[in-house]
Amino acid sequence: MKRMRWAVAVGLLGIVFAVLVLWRVWPKEPAYNGRSLSHWLDEWGNAYNDRTHPATIAIRAIGSNGLPILLARISKDQSPEFWRIVGKALPNDWNPFSRDAYHAVTAAEAINLLGVEAKPAFPTLTNLFSGRGHHLTAAIGLAGIGHEGVAVLLQALTNQDWAPRFSAATALGEAGSDFDKVVPALIQVVKIGGTNTEARLFRGAAANALVELHQEPELVVPVFSEFLASPDADMRAWGATVLGRLGADANAAVPLLLKLRTDEDGDVRESAERALKEIDPEAAEKPLLK
Repeated sequence: MKRMRWAVAVGLLGIVFAVLVLWRVWPKEPAYNGRSLSHWLDEWGNAYNDRTHPATIAIRAIGSNGLPILLARISKDQSPEFWRIVGKALPNDWNPFSRDAYHAVTAAEAINLLGVEAKPAFPTLTNLFSGRGHHLTAAIGLAGIGHEGVAVLLQALTNQDWAPRFSAATALGEAGSDFDKVVPALIQVVKIGGTNTEARLFRGAAANALVELHQEPELVVPVFSEFLASPDADMRAWGATVLGRLGADANAAVPLLLKLRTDEDGDVRESAERALKEIDPEAAEKPLLK
């Protein structure tokens, strides 16, 4: 009996010791206004572009002190295959795989938000980007931290592996610098031919990035205007849709879009109409030429 009590006591001491060790080495949660970084990340949700959101202010205030927590979220391994299978039948809130993915993206957006202050994360992010399973989240972080991060993504646009190539094009829409290099590089991707699924997705990611950047419209608008003359109706409709998303920046394309209102393809006509309403509502009200 005494031996059993002794063993229990030793076991409890071992647990206490392990907890103390973990407490010493585990990254401490920095806080702002009495609330932890994890709390602010959860509050942030999808308000990445809201610079007045309280969580945005908190994440900026915590700054580089939060990098260990943010990198730990991004670096977390994918959930077991079991959850990838079972998760299809579970609500997202119950699925650890979905929750981990959400945490990883939010952490990546937070690093992007910190900009050059997050440069100490560069080695970890580049390692994650060159590995497997973390391409997009690592790319989002790299896009915001300055010249070094952007350079990694620009180089990845010609990677033979489609996953980092696509992730780089997607994340460059959140680049915080080097627009004189980023915009021409994305334009080249848009001009790449190919009708297979991967080519279309890659081209679409680059187009979306250019829309998100809203930089150098004098270079971007002519590229998408060229698609309006494509013999492929899908490409004409796509070009009109992208121009519409550029808003008033695409004003130079209005005459071409007006002509497309009488296109032989119904989808093209509808895309042109929507684009005109987004670019120049007054032009959209003009009667059709007969």
